[in-house]
Amino acid sequence: MKGQPAFFERVRKNASDEWDLLEQKPRLAGPWHQLFKQVQSPRHVLSELLQNADDVGATDAWVRIENDKFVFEHNGDDFTEEHFDSLCSFGFSNKRDMHTIGFRGIGFKSTFSIGNTVELYTPTLSVKFNNKRFTEPVWIDKSSTADGKTLIRVAISDRHRQQEIEKNFKEWLQNPISLLFFKHIRRLKIGEEKLFWQTQGQGPVERTEIMSLKSDPGKAYILAHSEPEPFPAEALEEIKEERLIVIHQEIDFPPCRIGIVLGTKGRLYVVLPTGVETELPFACNAPFIQDPARIKIKDPEISPTNRWLLERTGSLGASVMLKWLNSSDTVENKSRAYDLLTDVDRENNSLEGVCAAKVEVSFDSVIENEKFLLTETDELKKSGQSVIIPDEIFYVWPTENISEIFDELKRPSVSHHISNSNKNKLVK
Repeated sequence: MKGQPAFFERVRKNASDEWDLLEQKPRLAGPWHQLFKQVQSPRHVLSELLQNADDVGATDAWVRIENDKFVFEHNGDDFTEEHFDSLCSFGFSNKRDMHTIGFRGIGFKSTFSIGNTVELYTPTLSVKFNNKRFTEPVWIDKSSTADGKTLIRVAISDRHRQQEIEKNFKEWLQNPISLLFFKHIRRLKIGEEKLFWQTQGQGPVERTEIMSLKSDPGKAYILAHSEPEPFPAEALEEIKEERLIVIHQEIDFPPCRIGIVLGTKGRLYVVLPTGVETELPFACNAPFIQDPARIKIKDPEISPTNRWLLERTGSLGASVMLKWLNSSDTVENKSRAYDLLTDVDRENNSLEGVCAAKVEVSFDSVIENEKFLLTETDELKKSGQSVIIPDEIFYVWPTENISEIFDELKRPSVSHHISNSNKNKLVK
């Protein structure tokens, strides 16, 4: 077994000194314990650990229940001194490139929702944490991992918690879309079941990719990413408040990207699916600020960050549709671009309705003065400059004569390859 790394004792002592101070002044310790209790949900453990693994470049992860213990492994990089120092802190996070904005560095601490003692093994570390002093590492006399992987192990406290973990495993197996939103992780093994996203090549336009599960290659999804864009000033203020950072403290947050997936339900994700399921034709992933229960997101009417992210979602969907319609693809394939076209009830005042409306308003502003109506002859026209002709007509009359016969203004017909549902959206 390797000895302790040089930084271990310094980090341990700092954590221990903090707890000595807190235990002398219970009023100071109260907010820490209250926030700590907010992470006590087995539902979030796997997502939090996967995000941490993705942050250190892991491409493969394996989670399982083994001898009544929760076990998580990944092949990402080992802890640096800075990362270990962050792990042994609480109430803030030093992460800059964010999957999620809030929750102040509590990801690893979510493991205490499973049991009272958490063991961590890496090529250089063999430590455990106890929930009484949940940031203070204790060195243990066990071998660190020899295969270069990181392993986290927690003895499960009771059967109820194990059932919640098993339920969460099933949710991931049934809804593996979340895995598409990681930067590096593409393979996840849950028990003996494997989730493996594979690329089928570039999508219809730049920054899009066609993805499918290895177990179901016939079902394809289009994944699109935005360009990185800096957070606006009012969003940065909100983010700092969420992360308990002094407003005037200089923190350099990098630009953020958002992602959409065409081919699945219009749910909003913060990597993990939230409880916000909209009428949008695509799913969206962004570092939304979630509500305190971490089930939905903060109302965009009062959250400038969420409002900005939803507006970016609409812009991304519209830009992908326009680029696809302007591509050199066939008319038949380009007709599928309208799958991205939104059609939501803007009078719906629920959180889901408000979120969808924000996206659609932004979507409409992008296409408002653009040529986005694809004709049968592979031209693009502006709104009002083409006409929909019933499909049956194309089986009887030559394409070049149809508009002259059936439209007084002799406008060209839109592509008959456009699905009826998309034609209805275009009419609306």
